[in-house]
Amino acid sequence: MEKFISYIKKNYIEVALISTITIVALILRLIVLKNYGDLWLDELYSWYFASQKTAFGTLFELIKQDLHMPLYFLILHFWMKIFGKSDVSMHLCTLFLTLPLIPISFYLMKNLFNKTTGYFSAIMFTINTFCIYYSVEVRFYGLVFLLSLISAFYFVKMLENLDKKYVIGFILSHALLLYTFPITPLLTFFYGVVGGVYILLNKKEHLKEYCHKFLILIVIAVPSLIVTTYNIIVMKFYALCSFTKDIYFFNWNIISDILENFFTSENFQLVTGQVNVYRSIIDNINQVDYYFLFVFVPILIGVSGFLKSLLTKNNKLYLFLLPSLLFLIFSLLLASFGAMSMLTRYTSIIYPIIICSVCYGLSAIRIKPMLVLIFLIFVVVNLTYFLFVKNNVYTHSRVEIANLTDVMNKIIMPKDDDLILIPYSGSKLMKYVPHGTFIPFIADDALLLKDKFSRDFYFDKKFFKMVKRDNVKELLSSDIYENKPFIFYNIRLSDYYFEKMKKGQKFIIVSYRNSFTMPLIQNWQMLANVEYYKNINLFVFLMSKITRDSIQLADIYLKPVMFYNDEQRDYSIYVYEKP
Repeated sequence: MEKFISYIKKNYIEVALISTITIVALILRLIVLKNYGDLWLDELYSWYFASQKTAFGTLFELIKQDLHMPLYFLILHFWMKIFGKSDVSMHLCTLFLTLPLIPISFYLMKNLFNKTTGYFSAIMFTINTFCIYYSVEVRFYGLVFLLSLISAFYFVKMLENLDKKYVIGFILSHALLLYTFPITPLLTFFYGVVGGVYILLNKKEHLKEYCHKFLILIVIAVPSLIVTTYNIIVMKFYALCSFTKDIYFFNWNIISDILENFFTSENFQLVTGQVNVYRSIIDNINQVDYYFLFVFVPILIGVSGFLKSLLTKNNKLYLFLLPSLLFLIFSLLLASFGAMSMLTRYTSIIYPIIICSVCYGLSAIRIKPMLVLIFLIFVVVNLTYFLFVKNNVYTHSRVEIANLTDVMNKIIMPKDDDLILIPYSGSKLMKYVPHGTFIPFIADDALLLKDKFSRDFYFDKKFFKMVKRDNVKELLSSDIYENKPFIFYNIRLSDYYFEKMKKGQKFIIVSYRNSFTMPLIQNWQMLANVEYYKNINLFVFLMSKITRDSIQLADIYLKPVMFYNDEQRDYSIYVYEKP
């Protein structure tokens, strides 16, 4: 404590500046949080897993249903126990976890490189809207920012002399990262390789010791590696649809989106939700009036700083940056061959490393007035963006499905024994359904993830053994051409629910994300075209088929009494009654 107080007294100006920068960061994040809008689907997944009664329940549901690691969800679970389950409370959990990135980045970069790099890094993380957005989203990406930066710092310090405190720092921080983000093992591999090569070339006598230290990390990470391997195997052999082929399509223009998100306030995907739309920088310069000043200029500064850092011939910079750079290159190549999904938000694991490397490169500019001018231009352009561009992270309010609670209470008015069917992520959307008995059939989880119950509910156990990604359309072709619901789904809904309903009991279907399904459902005759049927996206086809089947079967067995549609929020409600 005395050392801490002494440091503050000796460096009161530095402490005051970093405190001010951190307060500005907090204010900017609270502004974004105020206008954040509803939880979107991935955040509802976070709520669902964290809202289990026990921490063990959270772990069990994650392993059973999802692909992600548990650390963030466990933290959120205990946070919700203390501070409640409101949307704002959950956002504040992420904010609480990620705000320390600002002062920590300063002190780590000051220690590793120089004070200027520290200040630049803290300011960059303060004003960058990619960082701000994921610092309040109810997901783990903000925590990944913090852990990946700490891990990279300790990695470099560990390689300098294999000092025990740095070895422990790296093992702990990287282990936490492994238990936060599922694609971390790929980065771990490059850390191991880069560190091993460095030790071999410079400190060969310590190679055995280094291998022993790294082995400790691998042993600690064994449970996460087992879960990751299990997920890969299950997804490969049991998932009908593919994230890489049916949901997240790779496009090399993702590099443009990464540059925009890392260095500018232009966040097209974040404010539109179009996760598969990647735009070319060159095309936008010619098409968008504001683009040159507010996007191209800061990207140019960022890329210049990055290249300048590479030219400094600083071994610490290379050790700090190289594993992340190799991770990015290898991930892009894997994604281009369809071997993994690669979205801009997945680069959160290397984002702080790239940013700090850029800041080091800018700090290496020898002409100080030029250095100050370049960084000032970067800051001003980023901070004034929202004044000139209407659709931005600060003012954009996401419109999702949170109003479903009011709609249910005031319009639909279900009773506790009325049946609720939500094919698209129903167990998560039930956060907003105050009354009713949920039918635990989740179509998208059956197609993409590991929901065995939902898979068997629709396809039947015996039939599913026949179903493969490349033959499912053929096996369902007769149902499509005859325009009838799938037979096994018919049996399940009829036997388990329709026949057991009491007179006057409601059956309510909530069709969510209509933009995916309704264009096909409303134009089902298009599937009569053999070529169209052959080439249609498998996930869109199956989700549309299941949703259409649900509506058709309810029309056959029950009496329709109400229809509600919210085009803005992309959902519809079909209400039926047992006659």
